[in-house]
Amino acid sequence: MAQPIRLRILLVDDEPSYVKVVALGLREEYGMEVVVASSGQEGIDLLLSEKDGFDVVVLDYRMPGVTGLDVLRWMNRSGIETPALMLTAAGSETIAVESMKLGAYDYCRKEETDIQHLANLIRATHERHQFRVTSVMEEERTREITLNKEATDKVNDVINAITPALNSAFANIAVDLEVERDQLFGALPPGDQSRLRQLFLNMQKEVLRIEAGVRGLLALYKLLYARYPESKEIERIGKEFEERANSEL
Repeated sequence: MAQPIRLRILLVDDEPSYVKVVALGLREEYGMEVVVASSGQEGIDLLLSEKDGFDVVVLDYRMPGVTGLDVLRWMNRSGIETPALMLTAAGSETIAVESMKLGAYDYCRKEETDIQHLANLIRATHERHQFRVTSVMEEERTREITLNKEATDKVNDVINAITPALNSAFANIAVDLEVERDQLFGALPPGDQSRLRQLFLNMQKEVLRIEAGVRGLLALYKLLYARYPESKEIERIGKEFEERANSEL
């Protein structure tokens, strides 16, 4: 059975007695790592400086100077996506609503804090955030696949339009070389015929190399444009190009 994730919590509260009880309970009873900030500004500083980050931020709404709502506003402006849980006082329903509007996942009335209830809220907040992140990533992936397919289809249309024209051009070049070679050979002395024959062989070989290179570039462009990291297919295209480019007539 998988072990529960050890959550890393940032507890931002200016009441030492409350912080001591809550931090101890979350650590010893629920195995959470708790980092404490005694003011809103210290909480902001920790969110900026901690390399490992936090899984959940628990904010006291009422603190001198920088309040919990101020921290939430700063998090929104700064693009900090760590999920937050707000601690409110009795009769602070409007604060709870405001904190939810600012992005807090949930709230807990501070005077009724039960360690088990708070731990459950923290875990639920983390799970909801993970689900939201996964959903956003899946939506983005689906959107990218759709756009990618549209782009790939357009590339296919272009390549399908270009390929026949290239095939025709290469075929015409090959025919012209054959025809001109036969006509020119008849008008030349035997010694010059040998030199001209070698020249035409070299030209035909270069045409094959150009043809193989163009086909390889089109195939690679198709793969790269579609963002398919198919290394085996790329290797196959490269090998095919080498074989065709180095083939003897």
